[in-house]
Amino acid sequence: MDAQQPAPDSLTKSYSLDEIVVVAKTGVARDRQAKPFSSVEEYLQTAEKVNMIKRGSYAWEPTVNNMTAERISVTVDGMKIFHACTDNMDPVTSYVETVNLSRVNIGSGFEASPNASNNIGGSLDLQLNKVGFCCEGWDVNAGLGYETNGNYRSAGTDFAFSDSTFYVNSGFFHRHSDNYRAGENREIAFSQFAKYNFFANLGYLVAKQHAIEAAFIYDRASGVGYPALAMDVKTAEGLISSLSYRRENLSRLFAQWETKLYFNNIVHIMDDSGRPDVTIHMDMPGASSTGGFYSLLEGQSGKHRYAFNLDACYNRSYAEMTMYPSNPSENPMFMLTWPDVRTLNTGLFVADEYRFDERHSVRLSSKGSFQRDGVHSEFGLNTLQIYYPVMTPYRNRFTGNVSGRYRFRYSGWEISAGAGYGARPPSVSEAYGFYLFNTFDVYDYLGNPSLKQESSLETNVETAWTRSPFIVKVTASYFYFTNYIIGKPDSDLSSMTIGAAGVKVYENLPHASMLNAGLSLKYLFPEYLTWSGRISYSRGQDNRKDNLPLIPPVSYESSLSFGKGRFSAEIAVSGASRQRHFSAEYGEDETKDYLTANVSIGYGFKINKIIFNLKSGVENALDAYYSTYADWNNIPRKGRNIFINLGIGL
Repeated sequence: MDAQQPAPDSLTKSYSLDEIVVVAKTGVARDRQAKPFSSVEEYLQTAEKVNMIKRGSYAWEPTVNNMTAERISVTVDGMKIFHACTDNMDPVTSYVETVNLSRVNIGSGFEASPNASNNIGGSLDLQLNKVGFCCEGWDVNAGLGYETNGNYRSAGTDFAFSDSTFYVNSGFFHRHSDNYRAGENREIAFSQFAKYNFFANLGYLVAKQHAIEAAFIYDRASGVGYPALAMDVKTAEGLISSLSYRRENLSRLFAQWETKLYFNNIVHIMDDSGRPDVTIHMDMPGASSTGGFYSLLEGQSGKHRYAFNLDACYNRSYAEMTMYPSNPSENPMFMLTWPDVRTLNTGLFVADEYRFDERHSVRLSSKGSFQRDGVHSEFGLNTLQIYYPVMTPYRNRFTGNVSGRYRFRYSGWEISAGAGYGARPPSVSEAYGFYLFNTFDVYDYLGNPSLKQESSLETNVETAWTRSPFIVKVTASYFYFTNYIIGKPDSDLSSMTIGAAGVKVYENLPHASMLNAGLSLKYLFPEYLTWSGRISYSRGQDNRKDNLPLIPPVSYESSLSFGKGRFSAEIAVSGASRQRHFSAEYGEDETKDYLTANVSIGYGFKINKIIFNLKSGVENALDAYYSTYADWNNIPRKGRNIFINLGIGL
């Protein structure tokens, strides 16, 4: 997904072999967005194939093709990063700001980023905004934002300097919100948050066509409320860093070679000290550290465009829980919920696109991976061996995928069809999680180290037709899983969490399936006006034809935008039908249909050499009180919200 476009996405844009020599890069065009200082999560939810799971007003969890973190790969500039929260309260996307974003590459299924791993559902690669080597000199920007709902404040500044041998762009952004109000002016308690983000990207041209680049991000959120959960977040802190070497025009066969080393450390601390009437006070800190590298070669020869990538990473995931009884004379209870899990993953990716002529092309890609994972903590191993006596500390796993796509272009038509097959190992929680409480279905979850790898066979088709002033696109994808991993109740086990309905143990189902389909339309009026619309349908079922959780009902959106000179305006509506295909077994119920409307206007002007961009609008203008299939425990979304953003550029 090109970050300068509000919503495009297709299999062709998940990984581009055309971008070989990069002279300069530009970030998100904030003045083109309806809400310029939106978060990365707000920005992503406008894309096809991407939906967001919400547990509050902060750190929404992205899905691709309606698959969550276990089945998708989320990277930042190719760097693998893993959340530190057992409840997925800190997705990778929460550690990046749009001011530091160049574009988001969205891969569907196995057509993904070369650094992706275990990407049965797809991938997201958040590419950082690096100004590049040019002669633009200084560029300074600042922005202020205010939203009435939740007394939401945002402010930030960023600058860039570049010449032919050196560049740097850096910035700082701060967000703060009180409790928001749902429709009908109902306050949602424990929905506040505060965060700040600092970033810096640097590059130095050591010699002609030889560049060294570095990136650094520090992000810290505090006092984050999660109204859909039983606990809040004291702090969520992320440090992300990388150092890379890039060589252009390496040889006749290879146009670019990039090698990157990276390290990131995520610390996430949950507690319930701010909640009233807590039966047993709990602390739940978690940490995830990852170090790794990748080396990517891209080139072209004749009708072939190809890429080779070698990557490896080492991750440590650790989480614990301490329960403090109300009686101070009693001893606290301690558990390792992620028992110091260590994972080494290496992979080799190969892709080749062959263009027969201007109309026909075929792309083949494959990745093979080796993974060694296990429990490093002796205490954690002994605890899990109570349930799995023959469990060994570590396991070696071999995975891989292969995919192919045929594309035809002619006279305004673009038709593609593809297929892929691959597998993924179980995630940290699925294999080694110890009594993880899920507030969605009110069960404790126990990992299963003897799980088989989950496999998927994917097929996809896409048809697009462009004939001015119309643009029409139809997409569909079908996934057939074998050894599908999901939690199932075990009546022989007793729960540890007060109020839990029981214990679920992860197991392999014989098979499951998922269908996703979408239709998007666009009409370009003769002058200044554009209409666009989109409708999507999804269905997921297990081997018993029961519904899979977190699958959306029929949803739709439509917008009419106007732009002339310095003035812009947009009116948009979105909604969904009643959710009838819900999964009661996993805590879902029927959600009602809803319709929301948003309006925004913008005006840009210049005083001397200073450029001003002013945008204002109303979200949920009808003040609808609603929740969607993706709102954890039916937490309602924001009611009417008036926002105003001012951007200043020098």
